Amino acid sequence: MSAGYDKLKAAVDKDCVKDGGTMHPEGCVACGGKCSHKYCDKFKWVIDRAKAYGEAIGLNWEDVLDGWETDRNYWYMNYYQDCNQPEIKAGKVRVFGTILELKEAIGEMKFRCPSCGKENPNPYECKACGWKVYGLLGDMGKGVFVYVKEQLRGETMFMPISWEEDKV
Repeated sequence: MSAGYDKLKAAVDKDCVKDGGTMHPEGCVACGGKCSHKYCDKFKWVIDRAKAYGEAIGLNWEDVLDGWETDRNYWYMNYYQDCNQPEIKAGKVRVFGTILELKEAIGEMKFRCPSCGKENPNPYECKACGWKVYGLLGDMGKGVFVYVKEQLRGETMFMPISWEEDKV
């Protein structure tokens, strides 16, 4: 497996052993439901999500996981959540090879705030109403998830004005 897989597996295994259990990569159901910590369920969720990302963006899922594990600097149970690795669906994700390709595709730095609908020069925070794409409620499903292969990273941002459906 990959370095990211090995790092995550070691962290989960350590927590399972610490709590008197054994790691089960297929989820906590494999132990007969005897545990209450859900470490193994989180491990399975991460692997399943990395595989979904790999399929959606055309990368090997292990490379996706390597990118996440490189960025992760706190406990995996808190890091791996829908807010950090959102489910990506067809039409709501755009994949770019490089940052330069992303910037060229965006063009003029104008973005639509999903809360107030005003144009904004910042892809993450609205100056007019204070809405933030990374806030508790996120972008209300009106933003877009962009993934840059060279960075092995993705994020949600306000929809660029140049990408709005009525202009496409």
